[in-house]
Amino acid sequence: MHRVIDISLTGHAEPFRVHDDAFDLLHQYLDRARTRLADDPDHAEVIGDLERSIGEKLAGRQRTGNAVLDAEDITAVLEEIGAVDAGAAELAAPRSRGRRRLYRIRDGQVWAGVCTGLAAYAELDVKVVRWIFVGLALVTVGLFMLVYVLAMFVLPVVSTRDEYEALVARDEA
Repeated sequence: MHRVIDISLTGHAEPFRVHDDAFDLLHQYLDRARTRLADDPDHAEVIGDLERSIGEKLAGRQRTGNAVLDAEDITAVLEEIGAVDAGAAELAAPRSRGRRRLYRIRDGQVWAGVCTGLAAYAELDVKVVRWIFVGLALVTVGLFMLVYVLAMFVLPVVSTRDEYEALVARDEA
């Protein structure tokens, strides 16, 4: 004999009716997901999305509004969704760049290394950054030359792009 349990999942107003063994399967799955995502800063949001997805798939399996779902239904839905890995949230979300800082880079500089530093920061070719800077200086009647001079005095200096990359890697870690 099976007990029938009503469960509520995030994003679904109506509870789902499941047999006790089906409830146990779902509960174990969500507990494993919570454990694997414990270090993820967005774990609550990811678990909520996971519950919404499970609920949508369970709703598709219900034949009537008050049908009782069994372990076979839950197993099929969980297999369709797949296992939750700690890295799954990292793959789904774009990786943040961390605390990147803008530096002047002396290696390859023409005047003071501001454009070289901007190119490294924006991950662009330095020639493109220089042409953009010259174009902006012309369009703003020299105002961007003032920005360049100000950046010369404000930005910290590194010798090479390798040194810059090492600083960025350290800041992201």
